[in-house]
Amino acid sequence: MSEYFTSSDEELEELLQILEVPKTTNFFEEIVPQLTDHHYFEHFRVSREVSQRLSEQFEASEYFHHQEGDSEKAQIVCDHRRKIRDIFVGYPGSVHDSRIFNASPLGQTLPIKCGEQYIIGDSGYPCLKHLLTPFKDRGQLTRRHRNYNYMLSKNRYIIEHCFGILTQKFRQLYHLKLRSIPDCVHFIRACAVLHNLAIDDHFIIEEVAVDPDNVVVAPNEEAEEDDRDGVTKRNEVMARLHLQI
Repeated sequence: MSEYFTSSDEELEELLQILEVPKTTNFFEEIVPQLTDHHYFEHFRVSREVSQRLSEQFEASEYFHHQEGDSEKAQIVCDHRRKIRDIFVGYPGSVHDSRIFNASPLGQTLPIKCGEQYIIGDSGYPCLKHLLTPFKDRGQLTRRHRNYNYMLSKNRYIIEHCFGILTQKFRQLYHLKLRSIPDCVHFIRACAVLHNLAIDDHFIIEEVAVDPDNVVVAPNEEAEEDDRDGVTKRNEVMARLHLQI
């Protein structure tokens, strides 16, 4: 079957000699555009026109991300043990984090679930009373601001570590072979359940160190405006933090 759908090494070698290009040339960017329609079909077993139409349909999909390819976003909240406490999955990779949060059950019930407490997130979300995010760095941050960002980043590494553990356990999450969106959603949720069972079974977790001089705060260009009560709460927390940097 593979021999039918792909040309052999000998055929490719012959084609490169016809085009008079070195073997090190970038194939798709530099060689493919030079192919005649006949050579294109001989190599890919599909016409150039059909290939172009399929490519346009794929890129037009909401689930297509220009950097990551076809993708589906998962909003996950974990605790200090890296145990997943909330998961909301199914939105296309092109949808912004703040929009997904507002549409999620967590976004609609966060005050009830948190009470007087709060969770932390990256700067893809607006700063709310129960969801604290980093200060945007426009060159005006004081030592107190940087200290708050450092402490928040240090604790946010827990969720990054959680993602790392999850994808290392279930490598198929890097590239799902499922083509049905509901099936993908159920599969990801099932992985989260199994992840939690492993955590409860005393799965050994390595600690993650944070370099205070290399804390990256992502831009918040598309996020909603910060809430006034959220800004007040963030300032209160910032003032109570001991200086670490």
